Amino acid sequence: MDAKERVRVGLIGSGWIGQHHGANIMANPHAELVGVFNPDTEQAKAFLLRGGSSATVHKDLDELLKRSDVDAVVIASPNAAHGSQAVAAAQAGKHIYLEKPMAITLEDCRKIVGAVRKAGVICDMGYHRRLNPLAQHARSLIAAGSLGDLVLAESDYFHHIPGDLPIWAWAGKKDIAGTPIHGGTGHNIDLLRFFCGEVAEVSCFRDIRMPRTIQVETEDIAIINLRFENGILGRVGLFLGPILPFTFTLRLFGTRGSLDNNRLWLESMPRFDEPGHEKDFIRLPEAWVADNVQGGVSETWKQCMDTFIDDVRLKRPAFNDAVSGFNTAAVCFAALQAAADGKTVRPERL
Repeated sequence: MDAKERVRVGLIGSGWIGQHHGANIMANPHAELVGVFNPDTEQAKAFLLRGGSSATVHKDLDELLKRSDVDAVVIASPNAAHGSQAVAAAQAGKHIYLEKPMAITLEDCRKIVGAVRKAGVICDMGYHRRLNPLAQHARSLIAAGSLGDLVLAESDYFHHIPGDLPIWAWAGKKDIAGTPIHGGTGHNIDLLRFFCGEVAEVSCFRDIRMPRTIQVETEDIAIINLRFENGILGRVGLFLGPILPFTFTLRLFGTRGSLDNNRLWLESMPRFDEPGHEKDFIRLPEAWVADNVQGGVSETWKQCMDTFIDDVRLKRPAFNDAVSGFNTAAVCFAALQAAADGKTVRPERL
């Protein structure tokens, strides 16, 4: 593909997240949305009509994948379909943007990696928080040595999703959605891997505590403890339903500095540890803190899609590739196993 050509994209799934991705494809001057797969064709047609797109709607996935004018696909279907659809897309020679979670079984994740490698296609994972400006700034602080050697890294995913919403008819079903550890805290685990490297050991406690009209089958609260290969310790928290606004935290503690969301302390700052100086910190932009608002500064779905489009047209390596997606998924599965067995588990890694 010539870098000047537009990347022709097929959208697999046009539900809530698929529509956001579809809009971001249509907004990219280097991309063209040419097809949409959705068994509910009327819903897909209505979405395209609102967006002013002339893309073709397909009720059969094979029809979309066989098209020679489709260079890449965005998989935004129900979680349980990710595995088979990603493998089929790779086998058809299509580059892939794969919404999280990668798949709901580790075996399917492994098959995706194998298919992507064999086909030689790009596969970018939809963990958009790596491109969050706070995450990018934290990465630069680490690279510059401003925080010193990292010692502890923490991230929480607390999301008030009311218990009477119809989303629980599928979001809490293991055979449809997987588990909230994958769907929610996969973001946090991926982000901590971005800063700290690969995970050596995992322990986990999880439970179901919040009332719902349709109860989840797996967990709505979990604490995941991590030890990274380089010795850094980590902690990830999951809580679905707390009486609290959406909260996605990032806390990094090093030998020379600490970052607590948008608050930064450095050892070079005088008297930071003395009483009365608790507010003597560097305040980074509040807009950088994740707020779950599509289109805002902190929620970088558009930037993640733009990155994928550029990866394809410029023939550069995936920003967050299938192997990385597998390693994040493997930590999630290790957490589930650790909770079930009551012991520390070493995650599989590619």
